[in-house]
Amino acid sequence: MYRHILFCWLLLLPCTVLNAQLLHNPIPPSYNKDMQRLLLLATGNYLYAVSQGQLDRDSAMLFVTGTYKLSRLMPYNEGYKTGQDYPGQALIDAGRIAEAASLVNTVKGSPRLQLLAELSNYYLHRPGSMPEDLAEAGRFIHLLQQESETAKDNFWLLQSYWLLGALYADQGDIPKSQPYFSQGVARCRKSGDKRSLLLSLLYQANGLPIGTPQKETYFQEALTLSRDNKWTMLQYWIMHHTILEHFRTNPPVVEKEMMEALALEKEIGYLHHQYSYTNLSYVHGLRGDAIQGIKYADLAVKAMEATKDTAFSSLICMRLSQMYGNAEEVEMASKWNERAISVPLTKETQIIWYKSFLDRLTLLRRRKTPEEALKLIEKFNREHPAETMYNKMMLTIQAAGAYEESGNMQKALESYLQFIEIAKKFPPQFAYAETLTSYNAVARFYLTTGNFALARKYTSLTLEHPIGKISAPDLARTYNLLYRIDSSTGDYLSALKNMHQYMYYRDSVFSISQRKAMDGLIIRYETQKKDQDIRILKQDTQLQKAKLSRSATMAKITLGGIALLLIIVGLLYNQYRIKRKASQEALARNEALQQLVEEKEWLLREVHHRVKNNLQTIVSLLESQSAYLQNEALLAIQESQNRIYAMSLIHQKLYHDENVSSVNMGVYLPELVQYLRLSYNVKNNVLFNVQVHDVELDVSQAIPLGLIVNEAVTNAIKYAFPVPQTGNSISISLLADDERAKLTITDNGVGIPGDILQGNVRGLGLKLICGLANDIEGELLLKNNGGASVTISFEISQPLHSVAGSNTAATTA
Repeated sequence: MYRHILFCWLLLLPCTVLNAQLLHNPIPPSYNKDMQRLLLLATGNYLYAVSQGQLDRDSAMLFVTGTYKLSRLMPYNEGYKTGQDYPGQALIDAGRIAEAASLVNTVKGSPRLQLLAELSNYYLHRPGSMPEDLAEAGRFIHLLQQESETAKDNFWLLQSYWLLGALYADQGDIPKSQPYFSQGVARCRKSGDKRSLLLSLLYQANGLPIGTPQKETYFQEALTLSRDNKWTMLQYWIMHHTILEHFRTNPPVVEKEMMEALALEKEIGYLHHQYSYTNLSYVHGLRGDAIQGIKYADLAVKAMEATKDTAFSSLICMRLSQMYGNAEEVEMASKWNERAISVPLTKETQIIWYKSFLDRLTLLRRRKTPEEALKLIEKFNREHPAETMYNKMMLTIQAAGAYEESGNMQKALESYLQFIEIAKKFPPQFAYAETLTSYNAVARFYLTTGNFALARKYTSLTLEHPIGKISAPDLARTYNLLYRIDSSTGDYLSALKNMHQYMYYRDSVFSISQRKAMDGLIIRYETQKKDQDIRILKQDTQLQKAKLSRSATMAKITLGGIALLLIIVGLLYNQYRIKRKASQEALARNEALQQLVEEKEWLLREVHHRVKNNLQTIVSLLESQSAYLQNEALLAIQESQNRIYAMSLIHQKLYHDENVSSVNMGVYLPELVQYLRLSYNVKNNVLFNVQVHDVELDVSQAIPLGLIVNEAVTNAIKYAFPVPQTGNSISISLLADDERAKLTITDNGVGIPGDILQGNVRGLGLKLICGLANDIEGELLLKNNGGASVTISFEISQPLHSVAGSNTAATTA
């Protein structure tokens, strides 16, 4: 009742909207499915690249699909998009994979093949590439391949080749992966399907390691196909891949390719330019062109604001902060760093904001306040500890620099050594300019402490790295260090050469023209900020006037609201009294019904007890009668005893268990087999292997099943082994899943006579087995397989207590 009152009161109050940054981005209404897929792929690859190994590519894609609230499989189904929902799509998107997988047995034709492909993609692209996930992906992919070949469906067969190639590439088995891609390429060339050929070449290229020469050939052929056929969106996407490849293998061509890709974005109506702009800013930063670096970083911020794509704002603003920092504009860098880190600092989003925290440490050290940097490190280690290897590595180098600058050389050495140990384990393909700058810091420390050999070792690492060869700021620092090392060791000729190199790269970074342009940029920024402040002040004045005019109206609305609230409270209280009375009456009825149920359960348990006693009495009477019988009559009596005992044992279980409507076969069948073993005095002549799942069966199935086991085991003991010898064995298994169970009784004896296998059933035991199998609607199979084998497969009937429980739950719901 109080919740209703509070809700009504809130309706009468003015709403306050809190500006909280949530990790959900809107999608422009102009984006169709293809453009949405492109958005996911571009954003996911950007996040993957900027994370530097902290996320694998599939984790990055999963992150961005959640950010844009799109299907987690959309980035991967370009080859077979149909524009229609397929069976199981909602289940896969909801993470209910077992339910989606169960649909494979119910759908046919192309929907089945697409479901197999989607399940393959789900397991293939689960974050982490765990062996069990890849094994499950392989199972679905091979099913897709086999069924496509059987149906002669070339479309889905091509998908299976792509998926198999991707599977083995994920497992690192390139020799096994590439032939599947090659088969796909060959099929597309033969059929003349140029679009599929383009995708096959792209997938084959991506299946090869970075730097493989053949990879460039595949990319170039795919690019030629896209240009010749004017497939602009595909051309853009291929260029996206070539840029990522060339960033590691051929950095000088990257800027030109980025500009071409940016032009294609604008041509196809793709609005999210911020990732291209921020990458261009990074490239110009490497070259020491601070002006262009700031220009593109500022354009990235504007594009982000235009698309309201703020989930990754920390990364976009961080780039602008870094560009100002590289240009020694600490004040401007600090302003943009404040904005970059003004996001929720959660563990789940640490991958996005942690680099901005590291940049804040750099800015504090540039302000000559290393003690503040150390305090901030201590605070973040306590409140937001680093979760990934990269973050731990870069935090360690920041701490080392802060300790060195504050004069604590021992702590600095410990931190530098800790950084070196982490850096040895860090994947080299994710080592970007930050890592090179860190190596220079290590070298500078060893130079300061007089260890010139180690100083030279870590300085040289920059010159050996592909990015280091084009990064003007890093090259300037590197040659300056080499000049100082050579000067300290007396190698003055080398020192002079390194000094010339240092002056060359320093001038490219800190030229007079750049400084003038930088001053102009800052003036323009301050002017824009002042204009914006004036507009904000005018808006505040207008808002104040509007608030005053609304205050009188609000007072009247409040008085009317209070009166309405009092009426609602009265109505709610009256409703509360009526519901309370009805609830009390329902509770009394439920208690009476519960008492009746307990009484009936007690009576049913007593019935089972008496039935068990009566059956035991019959067994005892038969035992007494057998004293006066012999030969076949005696055997008949003994078999009857065993059958009655099989039923008696069930009633005994039902009497002792809390559940009076079902029997646990994992307990019942082993006891029954042990009884038969002792009854026929088998001793050690026959080895019994019993494997029974803990499955609950209704009495209507448990009794026939027990009698079947009794007859089959009895027949095996009596007829399977005419000559006792070591190694004779009888195996009994009952295996079950959620819906069906299979009972199998086998021996390694003489087997079943041929006429019986042909349908000439004789003898009471086999007739009973056949009849009882029909009673439980089971499928009976008699065969010889190194001995007799009896198999019955049947559908599990839901026990009465389960039905009652589900009905009760449904009623309660």
